Amino acid sequence: MSLGSRVERLPKPPAGQHPELVGRARQLREITALLGQDPAAGRALLLSGEPGVGKSALLGEIARVMSGAGARVLSAVGVRFESELAYAGLHQLLLPLNDRIERLEDTHRRVLRSALGYGGDPVPDGRHVSDSVLFLLRQAATERPVFVVVDDLGCFDRASSAVLGFVARRSAGSRIGFLAACRSGAETFFDRTGLTEYELPPLDRDAAVELLGVRFPGLAGPARDRVLTQAQGNPLALVELPAALSGPQRDAPADLHDVMPLSPRLRNRHASRVARLPAESRRLLLLLALDDTGDQGVLRAGLRAVSDDPKALTALSAVESDRLITFDDTNRRFVFRHPLMRAAVVETSTLTERCQAHHTLAEIRAQAPERRAWHLGLATLVPDERVAALLEEAGHRAARRDEATTGVAAFTRAAELSPRPGDRGRRLTRAAHLAADATGELRAASQLLDRARRADPDLTGSLTAATRVLLLLNGGDGDIDMAHRLLVEAIETGSHGYDAGDDGLVETLHMLQLVCWSAGRDALWKPFHAALDRLTPAAPPLLSGCGRTLRDPAGTGSVGRHDMAPVRLDRLTEPRDVSWDAVRRGRRGGHVRRHIDALMHLCLEDFAAGRWEEDETLAAEGLRICRERQYPFFAWYFEYHQALLAAVRGRFAESRSTADRITQWAVPRGVLTAAAFADHARVLAELGAGDDECAYRHAVAISPAGRLEPHAPYALSVCMDLVEAAVHTRRTAEAEAHVRAIREAGVAALSPRLALLVAGSVALVAPDESAVGCFEQALAVPGARDWPFDLARIRLAYGERLRRMRFVTEARVQLAAAAEAFEHLGARPWADRATGELRATRRSRTGAKHGSVTLTAQEQEIAALAASGLTNKQIGERLHLSPRTVGSHLYQLFPKLGIASRAALRDALASRTGSNVF
Repeated sequence: MSLGSRVERLPKPPAGQHPELVGRARQLREITALLGQDPAAGRALLLSGEPGVGKSALLGEIARVMSGAGARVLSAVGVRFESELAYAGLHQLLLPLNDRIERLEDTHRRVLRSALGYGGDPVPDGRHVSDSVLFLLRQAATERPVFVVVDDLGCFDRASSAVLGFVARRSAGSRIGFLAACRSGAETFFDRTGLTEYELPPLDRDAAVELLGVRFPGLAGPARDRVLTQAQGNPLALVELPAALSGPQRDAPADLHDVMPLSPRLRNRHASRVARLPAESRRLLLLLALDDTGDQGVLRAGLRAVSDDPKALTALSAVESDRLITFDDTNRRFVFRHPLMRAAVVETSTLTERCQAHHTLAEIRAQAPERRAWHLGLATLVPDERVAALLEEAGHRAARRDEATTGVAAFTRAAELSPRPGDRGRRLTRAAHLAADATGELRAASQLLDRARRADPDLTGSLTAATRVLLLLNGGDGDIDMAHRLLVEAIETGSHGYDAGDDGLVETLHMLQLVCWSAGRDALWKPFHAALDRLTPAAPPLLSGCGRTLRDPAGTGSVGRHDMAPVRLDRLTEPRDVSWDAVRRGRRGGHVRRHIDALMHLCLEDFAAGRWEEDETLAAEGLRICRERQYPFFAWYFEYHQALLAAVRGRFAESRSTADRITQWAVPRGVLTAAAFADHARVLAELGAGDDECAYRHAVAISPAGRLEPHAPYALSVCMDLVEAAVHTRRTAEAEAHVRAIREAGVAALSPRLALLVAGSVALVAPDESAVGCFEQALAVPGARDWPFDLARIRLAYGERLRRMRFVTEARVQLAAAAEAFEHLGARPWADRATGELRATRRSRTGAKHGSVTLTAQEQEIAALAASGLTNKQIGERLHLSPRTVGSHLYQLFPKLGIASRAALRDALASRTGSNVF
């Protein structure tokens, strides 16, 4: 087996074994390609990279693969304290060949023994040693290929480095492979002239996330994001940084400092370069590290702060000459060579030095309120209400910008600096609510809320209740009735005075609104609206508009449509850009619940607009976010979309199973809206499967025929489904009653899509003499083409009606358009139905001869449906006939076709037409 094929088959490294190999498959392939597919290729390669990037792990893996491919591996690792000992590295490398050295002819044996310190002869010159080493390796390679692996080349002594360079440049065609590694930019004694070099890059973000998931699966999202930012794809840093965090720091974003602590291993690697700098240079670096903007203004102010002479640039020169920072010409800012170096600067400073630096930065940042507040907060070691108030305001600003983690940290630090227990508890509550609502870190939120209670045992208030409800809903219980009681009690007993400007009260009312909508029971809305009516001077428009329309969208009518919640009433085009912005921010670590809400909007729009592939992708993303970021309460909505997509694509068992799972989760918790959404998926699945009776039962479970339940907003979007199922099951009165209800409620005025559904429902119940006009009006609804699945279903129904009315040519136009749309969407059951109807139009409108027998069009259709396996009841539902009428037709058909049972229908029809028409 070739070396390349061995690399291709490498398994993913398990946790605890070379985690640096995660995400390195491509680099392994590239390195092995440079070395050759066979260990006997005799090629040399120099691998370089930053400290901790994973060079040693790759060298070890390549050596293992080479050994498995039949090569003899000789390895050595540079040791700094041996770098002054001549041939120390060579001694380590050739140790396994000592027995061969003794068998060499006299000249080479004597040279090598002297160089390695085995004899008393003087050390020979370097050229003789190099010749003898090359001779030894070539002799060993006659038995099997030799592969030389050298790590940390920068720590090898000068004499060994010269020999290694000599061997590497003469490896071609010698069955001697050579692979060495050194730090990028490191000064070495090794002559790399003529050698191929490979720079090992940091891990990309996906691989870095995977590595963290393998090693630290319980790491809180904000802490994970901070680690990713600071590590910059460095595998060693990705493994070491979380290990240096305390338990609370891994769980709670508020406990993370501006710069994360380094583990002893990372500190040893980076701190020594900082420690040897002059004091003024260290002070300057500390300012740059704590500011972390690279702003030239900060640098100039820092130079004045570290020296009385503004022109004294010795501090900066020392820093630049040691390559700790560089100047980015593109962005015109100073940057640390690596974020770990920034962390090392902070780690090597004292508390006093950091406080002084933060005070200096607060003065420099006087015109940037949030930065000033943050630096003052870190410079202040005792309670100070002035600083706490500045931090609290900074937290509010960060929250408004969707920078939730920054907001939580600001509120938490403000609480720590609050002299009064009440202020401390209030600010910790704000931090807890933001953590629960925006970051999805339930453990952090719960800990912050506990700290708030300890700070102020008498702590009450609406925001506390809202936070407790978020923890309750997403903590696995999700009890809607308990959540409702907590919120109502907090609102009714609070000291807010129903002030519409009280942010905590408004936030709690939004939470109560969500709970009421999720419950799907009208009675739970009464306390919400009672509180809404008491707000002074007036309820916020968004809260008022959404609250009233979510409870009773049909009853509110067109009067309130401008304030309606778009996701519930299909007003879908307006928020699309806004939703995508929220999704993009969420993917970058922004507000989690807004990310989820935006995905809900987009999924609903995508399904209605026929973008089913995108709907599937976004639903999967929503489920993943709910699971990863601890928002299980909202997962049902994305499962609902998966059930919808399975239904329209003909995967009926999958759709029913998913809908059942939603119901089993929702009903015990009182989340009846989720159960209603699951019923919608069942309606589509049964309509697609041809079981109209079952579809009708599920449709009226959402809202009874002839009535639009006020607490069931989705009853509007399933109105045409209910009417279609009622018509197909010969429930004409129920279908007509439902059409009257939706027309009287003015549903068509609420949104363009609802206008199409209402028009389609009207056409379905119209008598034959007015059906054509009604269907044409439905097809002419403005924007009808924006909803391709709904439009195609109306065309299908129109074509079926035209065919029954004997307008065959006109029917074919509608049926062909419907079939094409269904095929494009991937709605297989509806495509098959439209194609079957289209095929039936090819037969003569007056009848078709089967052998010597002439069947009417209706007889032929009944025979075909019976032959396909449908029961009399199902045939009747499809053709709007009673089961008795279907049976009568079949009784008359059997003698015509010369058969005695429906089991023989298929063969009889096929034999008379000469082909299988089904």
